[in-house]
Amino acid sequence: MSIKNFDPYDFSKKEINGVPIYYKNLPWAPCIHIRVVFNTGAFDDPIGKEGMSHFLEHMIFDGGSPALPDNKAIREWSKQHTLNSWNATTEFNQTHYRLRCLPEEYNSVLSGMKDMIFHSYFTSESIEHERKVITQEAWSRFLNEKFLAYTKEFLDNLYHGHDHARFNTALGWPDTIAKISQEDVKTWHKGNYGIGNLFIVLTGAVEEKHVESLRDFLKDLPKVNKVVKNEGLLGKPKQNRFIKTADEIGEVKEQVEISIIRVAGKIPYTENEIASLSGKLIYDILYERLRVDHSLCYNTNVNILAGKTFSQISISVKTEEKNIELVEKEFKNVIDEIINKKYNERFNIVKKMYIEQLRSAENLSDNIIQNALWQISKYDGHIVTQKEQLEEIEKVTYDDVIEFTKWVFDPEYIYTEIILPSKK
Repeated sequence: MSIKNFDPYDFSKKEINGVPIYYKNLPWAPCIHIRVVFNTGAFDDPIGKEGMSHFLEHMIFDGGSPALPDNKAIREWSKQHTLNSWNATTEFNQTHYRLRCLPEEYNSVLSGMKDMIFHSYFTSESIEHERKVITQEAWSRFLNEKFLAYTKEFLDNLYHGHDHARFNTALGWPDTIAKISQEDVKTWHKGNYGIGNLFIVLTGAVEEKHVESLRDFLKDLPKVNKVVKNEGLLGKPKQNRFIKTADEIGEVKEQVEISIIRVAGKIPYTENEIASLSGKLIYDILYERLRVDHSLCYNTNVNILAGKTFSQISISVKTEEKNIELVEKEFKNVIDEIINKKYNERFNIVKKMYIEQLRSAENLSDNIIQNALWQISKYDGHIVTQKEQLEEIEKVTYDDVIEFTKWVFDPEYIYTEIILPSKK
């Protein structure tokens, strides 16, 4: 079934008991998707106890609450009422609890969520149990002491002066996870989980009655005063070039990995499509140059990470060691050619394709709600509708791409990292 002029990101909004509620009915959805979101994430964590927000997120699922006395009861509740979807994620600026349920389970699900999120016991036994789990999770990411040290060096080089220098992910570090106490978790929960630091997003088979049911969910909740934190400023990298072997950083690699990275401040949503189209044009040309023309690699990745207070633009290639000089030369050639207005016609083709891809996208309910809540966080409560996005894309000119490319690839701000294959 085709629904003409349906905009999946044109959300309704209302406030209940001081809490912003964003909601969208999706006619095809059999379920209701729920996100309960707190505007507290890794960047809020105390210095020396990085991983605090993520630790608290884990504790909501372990140790029990008045209605669900232990983690086995919580797991059974998830199976019986949430299609086994009850989960959570901690990001740099927020923590969100998520699930989906059939409409007939909605009110009982809200009751269970409220009990766990706001009335968890945080027992000493569950704290230590979860510390072991989180520590294992950390080491599965950081691999070994060498890779841990390399990760910290990488972040300090690129993000010095910004809170991102303290974090690779919201996990924190093995040594800071070890320092988080039961009292720390309770204090962090009391100070951050309440009205004043909370919003809710609903999508799917949502009706007005489901929105109104949130009045009971939000009744009698504690109030908190969220402190707006300055996360710092970003400047030039401490060093612009880094070459090491995989063995030196504690990894095993069969090919050389070449990455070219620029970090900067927030990209406002009015400029987001300039960044997107610039990345798409660079990818289109560079992929053809490296993969099609020279067979130097399997793929080329161009990624733009747009956070609430920072952005990272990166290009990465895996290839044979003998190709390093040629890859760097071709990368420079492509950037120079874009700036020198060689690709105006190609830009128009890429732009047309991007618009058509957006208009033809088959959006899943879960993707819609996830994208919506990230935009709420990044753009201070604003969800960019599909109509707005298409209008912004239409405005982008090739001259915009040229200026963005000049800005991104300013040699003083670019960091080139080359990790050579393992020698052992």
